[in-house]
Amino acid sequence: MKTSFPTSSVLALLALAALSIPITAKGQAAGAPPAISEAPPVSMGLWQTETSSTVTGVEGTPMAAMASAMGRAHVVQSCLTPDKWRKDIQGFNARQQHECTLSNLQQSTSEVSFDEACGANGVNSSHVDILIDSADHTHGTVVMKISNPSLPQPMTINMTMASHRVGSDCGDVKPGEGKMVK
Repeated sequence: MKTSFPTSSVLALLALAALSIPITAKGQAAGAPPAISEAPPVSMGLWQTETSSTVTGVEGTPMAAMASAMGRAHVVQSCLTPDKWRKDIQGFNARQQHECTLSNLQQSTSEVSFDEACGANGVNSSHVDILIDSADHTHGTVVMKISNPSLPQPMTINMTMASHRVGSDCGDVKPGEGKMVK
């Protein structure tokens, strides 16, 4: 089963965080958004990411079923290419210009972490911590807090993820699409 995940979806944001947000804070001008490296810290090709989530703040609401579905482990394959890499970086930069700000940026050769806050009809914030184990393995966590007038109370999503490179050939998985494995 192939599924196309728009960049704005939670899963795509997490895949982007897991595979393609090497952020460079050195040489950053005061008040300027962080520069994002054009060089990938991981190998290109077919990647598989397993995510597991818990959602709190929706108990006893119609959204509880959605929270239960998100809590199941999901495995998605995606194709990472140099062109996809550049487009993801451009998309991330565009998010920074549309009511989202990046802060607390930390990067080393083995870890990337940052906070992002977006405010449209509420306050949504995320903390991302990705460990780059090697060019073929990453793992990390994402904590999202969503507060919106349309929600009965704030919602928190805690996600863990582990990604590994399957191989250099993406097979039938096209860049920008995800293939749900489980």
